[in-house]
Amino acid sequence: MSTPCATLVDDGIVRGVLATVQCQTRAYAEGGYMALTTGSSVFQTALTALLTIYIALVGYRLLFAQGEARISDAPLIALNIGVILALVTSWATFQTMVFDLADRAPIEIAAIVSAPLQESGSGLAARPVDGLQAAYDEFSNTGAAYGRIAGPDAKGYSSPQAAAAETTAAASGVLFFMTAGVISASTLAIGVLTALGPIFIAFALMAVTRGLFMGWVRALAAVALVQLVAWLLVVLMLSVIDPWVATLNAQRLGQRLDPQTAMSAGALGFVFAFGQLALIIGAVVVAMGFRLPDLSARRDLRGPIGAPGKSPAGAAV
Repeated sequence: MSTPCATLVDDGIVRGVLATVQCQTRAYAEGGYMALTTGSSVFQTALTALLTIYIALVGYRLLFAQGEARISDAPLIALNIGVILALVTSWATFQTMVFDLADRAPIEIAAIVSAPLQESGSGLAARPVDGLQAAYDEFSNTGAAYGRIAGPDAKGYSSPQAAAAETTAAASGVLFFMTAGVISASTLAIGVLTALGPIFIAFALMAVTRGLFMGWVRALAAVALVQLVAWLLVVLMLSVIDPWVATLNAQRLGQRLDPQTAMSAGALGFVFAFGQLALIIGAVVVAMGFRLPDLSARRDLRGPIGAPGKSPAGAAV
């Protein structure tokens, strides 16, 4: 563990996991990118060979009018090569256009969308990370308090106190895994995908390997959208359970525990967990719908240079 990330230990399980994963993931992504793109690595040799083959093929097709190549496509081809070289040779460019877009943009968008809820008061939603830590701690402490009342021999739902202990303890685990767990997992996925980014960006050169590039883009978009919807639901959940957490805390400190309140608060946690699962599935489905424009199809509709365009049925456009 690096020194900056080591200082985050014992800062609470939610704070510690979120901050440590974020810290280590950024360092890992940058380290993986630099290992691939600097020095005399295999990737550099492969990229040089791929660019040489690509330029030779493009030149041959333009020179002998092979396939669908057109002189008018030359600026677009040059732009394509320039963008790819910029992304695989400069970490600053790659960080801005890829890593920050996938890792920071979802958090910033979620903050903008959730601003009305966060500014409405000084409750848990005002500071989501601290709010998650407070909610997790309260569910855990309440579960432990009911467990002491129920006694060591209580099992399952044999009494209201035992049922409340089981429900709040389970709710604390679900709360952690479906909020901090999901966000941390998506952050880790972004780190791994961006560390391998130069390889998949190079695949965008050739039509035969462009499908791998598109798969990488969709995977990166999916985990970014998962992070976005996860933060949005976290703020909404904290604004809903805020009074319940305050009531649980007051009952526990005043030793006036009400099992019904604890079970209702725990049930709310399960409801939001299922909502998080549905949003994750929705985010993946949305990301899978991403497509690059098909320029060859437009060329087919235009027809040969100097000839009237043809529709797919052969009629004049």
